[in-house]
Amino acid sequence: MTGKTRAQVATVILLVLLAAKFSEGQGFSPSAGFPALSQTFGSGHPEDGYFFSIGFRKYFSSFTSWQVPDIDHPQTNPISRLEYPWEQIVGVAKASYTCPVFELFLEGSSTALVWSGLKAQDSDWMDPNNPGQKSIFSQGQASPRIWTFEASLAVSIPTVSCLKAIVGYRVQQFRFTLTDALQGTIAEFDARGQFIRYLTAAEFDYLPGTVIEFGQYYRQPFLGGGLISAFNLETLSLPLSPRFVYFRFQADVATVTGLGHDEHVLRPGVGADLYTEGTGWHLNLITGLQFGYARLDMEGDFKKIRTDGEIVHRATARSSSGARVWSQQAYVGINGSLSF
Repeated sequence: MTGKTRAQVATVILLVLLAAKFSEGQGFSPSAGFPALSQTFGSGHPEDGYFFSIGFRKYFSSFTSWQVPDIDHPQTNPISRLEYPWEQIVGVAKASYTCPVFELFLEGSSTALVWSGLKAQDSDWMDPNNPGQKSIFSQGQASPRIWTFEASLAVSIPTVSCLKAIVGYRVQQFRFTLTDALQGTIAEFDARGQFIRYLTAAEFDYLPGTVIEFGQYYRQPFLGGGLISAFNLETLSLPLSPRFVYFRFQADVATVTGLGHDEHVLRPGVGADLYTEGTGWHLNLITGLQFGYARLDMEGDFKKIRTDGEIVHRATARSSSGARVWSQQAYVGINGSLSF
């Protein structure tokens, strides 16, 4: 994190703690003993109090990619594109405070397993006279590493307490190390530039060890809305029956600032920084079963980000516009929560 980002995160945490302390002074103290819920879905909210959760997430159909144009031949766009997929298992910890008026929420997650069976890909279009023909391709292990942090405040809509207006701040970092790659020219051409054939993978070169280091960092202040409510199950009086079903849905949009770092390890001095801005949107759904002071949650999440901006080549300090970075993130998760 940069110094500026650390200050922003610290400010959010301080505001969260102050708001929780203020709410207790106004009479929104956590309910002791968890009295029975009498609300029906759409007219009430889950029980008040502090909640702490830990769990795991499994990503799927997720990637971060970037591409840039040729700084000397703008008609070649892109000249290079890197695509980094991931399917990681990520550990997550959450803390929240809930009362009838608002919900305060903090979340942090980090990679639990680095290995991935998916391959990172690096593609180049090097011929300015034939910008539509991909010329060089490589792929290898990606070793994705992920961490995220999120803080949000959800405020109840008057007369419809289960509906929430949400404001928050999210930061994400994705790091990838392209290793043990196969790289080669895609096709063979004659002296007149006429296509002859595509090369086979057996004709590619093997590049052992680290080939490329890449990191992408996102800052995302966001606004959105949500629905937080519960289904009362206590009236069923069934053995081992959960007390209620928890339901939380959130949708938000973000303004995104992106910072990317690319380093071609096998070509010293060949590296670049990407400064981009754009937007993102996000959907999250959590359902859970409350048993006494414990709750078991299932979670689904989907996020899309696109940013555009400039690339700065470190060796020459030359820059050009037209850089694009985009990301898709989807996961399912399971969390265990305790309330007090």
